[in-house]
Amino acid sequence: MSLTNQVLAADFSELGEKVFPKEVLNIGGFSINESVITGFIVVAVILLVALILRLTVIRRWKTTPTPMQMFLEWLVSFFDKSADDMTENYGCFMGPYTFGAAAYICCGVLAEAFGLRPSIADIGACLALALCTFLFIHMFGFMRNKVRRLTHYLNPINLITDISVPVSMTFRLFGSILSGMIIMDLIYILIEGVWYLGLPLILPAVLTPVFTLFHAFIQSYVFASLTLTFVQEAIEAPPPKEKPKKNAGEMATVQSK
Repeated sequence: MSLTNQVLAADFSELGEKVFPKEVLNIGGFSINESVITGFIVVAVILLVALILRLTVIRRWKTTPTPMQMFLEWLVSFFDKSADDMTENYGCFMGPYTFGAAAYICCGVLAEAFGLRPSIADIGACLALALCTFLFIHMFGFMRNKVRRLTHYLNPINLITDISVPVSMTFRLFGSILSGMIIMDLIYILIEGVWYLGLPLILPAVLTPVFTLFHAFIQSYVFASLTLTFVQEAIEAPPPKEKPKKNAGEMATVQSK
């Protein structure tokens, strides 16, 4: 059988199951799917790793840093510095939030490498993260500009723009994660029937770690960057209104008086 016929004979019916996760449990009308289970596992792993680091590396913090200490310092300072530069006085809060959100997204995507459905491959998880960012945008915007922030909502265009922020962030994150899953499954399906040069063994072993790592890092970085950008725009003070300049005739009249 030729390569073209092998590709055309591939079964693509499994791709439809990737759009919506399978339901695992139903408790009191609440559906618990594969992504929710992965989300609990990811949170448990992150907390466990944080506890281990706190009891080992952080407790033995040294003046001459070890490689692990240098990595942790660089990672934390990266998010803190980015938050301080973009959100000024609110960096002490936005730094930990963006770090936590980025860690959850990154680990949630990396779960795919262990055979689990990514926790972010559920539109509910993406919506929850986007709503948290939406809350911080308006909370810090009001705390910074107070009454002047209320004038922002008098313009209907601004209202539509603000409402579109969580919607766009939700579907951007969900679409990116879902498309990555579909692309990898598409590659697996296409190479299952192609036995030239051992492709079914070589390509998955090479593409899965590279593609999953790249996807996890880039999505977590983009979400953190968008969050800081939106908060920065919200806390910016509105430009002062310029006073109308007097013309030459008015100036002459004032001087004559």
